[in-house]
Amino acid sequence: MEEDVAVIVCGGAAKNAFDIIDSKDRNPWEQYEEAQNEFGHHFDVLSDKFSTIPKDDLKEIEYALEGKRIVVPFLILGGAVGTGIIRDVIRCARNRNCKVVSVFGIPMGFEAERRERAFKNLSEVVALSDCSLVVDMQKLMDVNLELNKEKLWTVFLKMSDRMIRSSIRSIVEFMQGPFFSVFTDRMYAFVPSTDVLPVNAVTRSWDHLMFDIERATDRSVIMLGSNVRSSEIEDIKNSVAMLCGTIPEIVLRNDSDDSKVIIFRAVRSF
Repeated sequence: MEEDVAVIVCGGAAKNAFDIIDSKDRNPWEQYEEAQNEFGHHFDVLSDKFSTIPKDDLKEIEYALEGKRIVVPFLILGGAVGTGIIRDVIRCARNRNCKVVSVFGIPMGFEAERRERAFKNLSEVVALSDCSLVVDMQKLMDVNLELNKEKLWTVFLKMSDRMIRSSIRSIVEFMQGPFFSVFTDRMYAFVPSTDVLPVNAVTRSWDHLMFDIERATDRSVIMLGSNVRSSEIEDIKNSVAMLCGTIPEIVLRNDSDDSKVIIFRAVRSF
């Protein structure tokens, strides 16, 4: 990946999603190096327990953004620390004249208090960004659990984290192309899903992307693996047209996994 895009993981929950877990048995810097190798792109972490940049040092954060074109903060909403950090990151990005594309996670349903706080904070943090991409962790689990009910809960937690990391990597890779010409709306809900037939992943997920589907519009972007066949692309376009009357933007990712689909639907602002 090009180095003009800065990915910044904000807060403890986002750090955990990148597989950097607080542990007495493992050095966090070793976990960070492993996570960075798996992600395939440099990223920084700002959290209470582990940071690659002092989280309260705005000068250091701004210095880390020197020469960057786009800043991609990733935050699981609902925690006080991460929400405060992302405000600072966006302020530093603006000082460097960077575009900001924020990726937000909404906590699972069993985290009722954090989920409620996430909803309260969402409109504010979306307003600070040029484009916001929001994944509802509960919907991510619901959509993908449906096919694998026999799997253990802990397996799904790890799987959902991998899917989020992979989605962020695909988003960052596409930023070397016409990102802002394709993602023209201020906010999108998204969910990654898998199926042997990509069209099935799209139709299964279409009305299950977020907590409030009534806010979703008919504009959409669908990211597919680079090996997907043209006939499968036509099936997806026709299926979405039947669902909502419009043709989706189709984007081919760099990876060749044609069973993995990432569906984005534009959402009216909160």
